[in-house]
Amino acid sequence: MRRVKMAVIGAGTWGENHAMAFSTYPIVDLQYICDLDGDRARRLAEKVGCGWTDRIEEIASSDVEAVSIATPDHAHKGPCLAMIEAGKHILVEKPFTIDLAEGHEIIAAAEAKGVKLMVDFQLRWHPHYMGAKHFMESGELGEGVMGYARLSDTIHVPTEMLSWGSASGPEWFLFPHTMDVTRWILDEEPVEVFARGSRRVLKGMGIDAYDAIQALFQFERSFVTFETAWIIPDSYPTVVDNKFTLHGSKGRIELDSTPGIAISSDRYKYPFSSHAITRYGKPFAHFYESIRHFADCVLEDKEPAATGHDGLMATAMIQATLRSLEAGRPVRMDEVLAA
Repeated sequence: MRRVKMAVIGAGTWGENHAMAFSTYPIVDLQYICDLDGDRARRLAEKVGCGWTDRIEEIASSDVEAVSIATPDHAHKGPCLAMIEAGKHILVEKPFTIDLAEGHEIIAAAEAKGVKLMVDFQLRWHPHYMGAKHFMESGELGEGVMGYARLSDTIHVPTEMLSWGSASGPEWFLFPHTMDVTRWILDEEPVEVFARGSRRVLKGMGIDAYDAIQALFQFERSFVTFETAWIIPDSYPTVVDNKFTLHGSKGRIELDSTPGIAISSDRYKYPFSSHAITRYGKPFAHFYESIRHFADCVLEDKEPAATGHDGLMATAMIQATLRSLEAGRPVRMDEVLAA
């Protein structure tokens, strides 16, 4: 069986998940881990059993077919364009970019070079959200009417987990998940947004990022409120707070992705991990499946389920949200997309 030669660029928390997904997938031959921090690249490479480098040029000149890019939110453009120029297929973490012009540039480069481009919108592989998509497609819920999507983190994420919180924010770190999966489930395009937000708490701690945002989006037929925050106290039972509700013309669906296990030890908590559970000889997690789907697409020469265009739309929705926050008024998506 042919195996796809691959590399991972970015050896942080989510880069480690990419490395684990590929290194335990029989169709993948993971060749390299690349990170500007050579020690970090080496440690992860030793863990998964592959080569490493701190020079992206080494990946570009290698015979690797495809690359996943898991660098920080604001640092996707350079690696994407370098790998596309080298003829590599690309999987890039969400957000696709934090700048719409950069997104257009990456898509145009990939189309000109004839390489595959996928954005890792992992919620499309989460069983709960796949179920919601199924019930919408089946017609059981009717057409979308009103929705609510909340994805927030405890303050641990911007203050301790990320060293680059000021270069991102809950809008870039979390909104891509809920905005993409809602657009996917509804099968509707966003038309207009009106948003409100706060930047007091984190700014007072030296982190120049939004504390919390609510954005009311009008889609073609439905309207949805998106909510995100980075200031939930660490005493909250889990790091991530995720809720989703959709009212249809015939029915309603509600998802609560809070982990279903409660533990009382040092404190009462719902354990959450950004790593898979290993059992029966291999790691399991829905977020591995989105990453492995990319390898399937390269091997089978098929279009990825989450494309560069999907990534571009999520970026446009967030940029429209930010423009509404700054202007204090509703902003139409065509204003942003035409810019």
